[in-house]
Amino acid sequence: MSSQLSTGAVHALTHAEEENPIATEPVLQVLSVKKVVSAAASSPDRYRLVVSDGQYFMQAMLSTQLNDLVSSEPAEIQKNTIVQLLTYATNIVGNRRIVIALTVKVLETPGDRIGSPVTVDNAPAPAAAADGDVAMEDVKPAVKPAAPAARANNNNSNNNKGAVQKKNAGGGGRDSSGAPIYPIEGLSPYQNKWTIKARVTVKSDIRHWSNAKGDGKLFSVNLLDDTGEIKATGFNEEVDRLYNLFEEGKVYFVSKARVNIAKKQFSNLASEYEISLSRDTEVSLCDDQDSAPQIKYSFVELSELANLEKDATCDVLGIVSDNGDISEITTKATQKQLKKREVTICDKSGYAVRVTLWGKSAESWEDSDHGVVAFKGARVGDFGGRTLSMGGGSTMAIDPDIPQAHELRGWYDTEGTTKEFSSFSTGGGSGGGGVMKKDDYRTLEDAKEDDSLGHGEKPDYFNARATIILIKADNLYYPACPSSDKCNKKVSQEGNEQWRCEKCDRVFDRAEYRYIASMCVGDYTNQMWLSGFNDVGLTIIGKSADDMVALKDEDEGEFNRVLAHACGKMYDFSVRAKAETYGDQTRVKYTIQRLKPVNFVEAARSLLDDIALWG
Repeated sequence: MSSQLSTGAVHALTHAEEENPIATEPVLQVLSVKKVVSAAASSPDRYRLVVSDGQYFMQAMLSTQLNDLVSSEPAEIQKNTIVQLLTYATNIVGNRRIVIALTVKVLETPGDRIGSPVTVDNAPAPAAAADGDVAMEDVKPAVKPAAPAARANNNNSNNNKGAVQKKNAGGGGRDSSGAPIYPIEGLSPYQNKWTIKARVTVKSDIRHWSNAKGDGKLFSVNLLDDTGEIKATGFNEEVDRLYNLFEEGKVYFVSKARVNIAKKQFSNLASEYEISLSRDTEVSLCDDQDSAPQIKYSFVELSELANLEKDATCDVLGIVSDNGDISEITTKATQKQLKKREVTICDKSGYAVRVTLWGKSAESWEDSDHGVVAFKGARVGDFGGRTLSMGGGSTMAIDPDIPQAHELRGWYDTEGTTKEFSSFSTGGGSGGGGVMKKDDYRTLEDAKEDDSLGHGEKPDYFNARATIILIKADNLYYPACPSSDKCNKKVSQEGNEQWRCEKCDRVFDRAEYRYIASMCVGDYTNQMWLSGFNDVGLTIIGKSADDMVALKDEDEGEFNRVLAHACGKMYDFSVRAKAETYGDQTRVKYTIQRLKPVNFVEAARSLLDDIALWG
């Protein structure tokens, strides 16, 4: 039955020269599937296949966009599945050529192994055909495919006729010099002859540095094609030569650059590699600006931000409810002035969140009267509950022409204008508690006995249901900067009536007091000291810190009664745990991120559900 397969295809793929691209769509059998777990947490896992043409077998890698063909239940690609490679690329890894499958059509469900294939590693080199292409035998399948399923990076295969069907021609077509286009998914450090055609989705500002080794500058762009997205960075001379050439949103041919292992601490892309632009790098504008995909979004609703870790990146779409004011801060590292603006957006989930814009993004922002804005690669912060921030790898689009934006626009115009939105403030109230996942709840005893909790490089988070036992009256608040740009730094008193903020380098006639509450809470297992900031104090005490300062001066007895009244109440707490060192002692500090009063009706129903599961 080996005539069903493209006999000779594996032999040709393994030994073909780059100048002899294969112009066929080989039909092969998958002999095995193995998951390759990525070493980087932010990179997707890969799947390694062993494919056979009935005579020889070789290794192949599945494009990450096709992972669900293997990981889904039931998997479409299993042992002995017959597939057709519609588009692919080849790489040399460790002196062995492997195939990267970019577009796959499943022809037959698993059956018996066809033929008795052996490894192609020791096979003789093929003879070249007269026209320069590698000869292949019996390319077309002899059987009719049963319910074929074509996958092409989430697009229908009919839309990929211009994509690669030859070796090393990954992106489809050729550049202005006639060189074949290579797919971004197929790039690796083992190649030096390639050309990609991609759209610039993000272009950073020029960043400067100065250290013991000297001064320098750099910029980066994110490049997108049908198979993936990769970051490209240029330094010093390349900044002068290429920075003005790249324009965000346009399509370019890029060649003669180095491919390196990606530095994940500087990139939020899934690609395992990144491009380093050099003096030999060639960049040219593509005539066909529609030949590369537009920016791809994976939007999450604002209500789901509570479920994302701090410093995670995400794509969000929202209605602008507050344009904010532009302000200026001094950076700690360079002592330079930097513009910032805090914009507030809301969406259909009923939540609103603050998004911080920096530098040129803050300066170029034009006030939007409830316009739609899309953020890609925004970084999640936990200051005051949940916030978002634009970073070097983030991009922003005002009123984007995409279906999700039109749908959101229609919803807001018909329903959203009268809706009240909850915030991710650490305070409780109607919606400040955010979304607390049931699976993340722990007893205080369990949290305190967990020796690993809070001792990692990053903080740990957990939820707890507990009652406030005591609120410390000492150091309950501090005098903060009252400036309109929400500095909130501690101010020092100068004379009797003036306060100085070192950060803002300004003097004010008054200070604005803010809470730094410390409280003991308990549940049925143990007690724990928690700390919380201003929004926490406002929710628990019910008065501003300024009011409490005045009350203590006027009537300390009433001051203590207010604190006592705030005790004895039960809340759901979202807690951040992180070890801190004081002198020669290390202990875990527990900080309240969010809290909300317990809804006893919902809590009772949840307990009934748990009892039903046990019964």
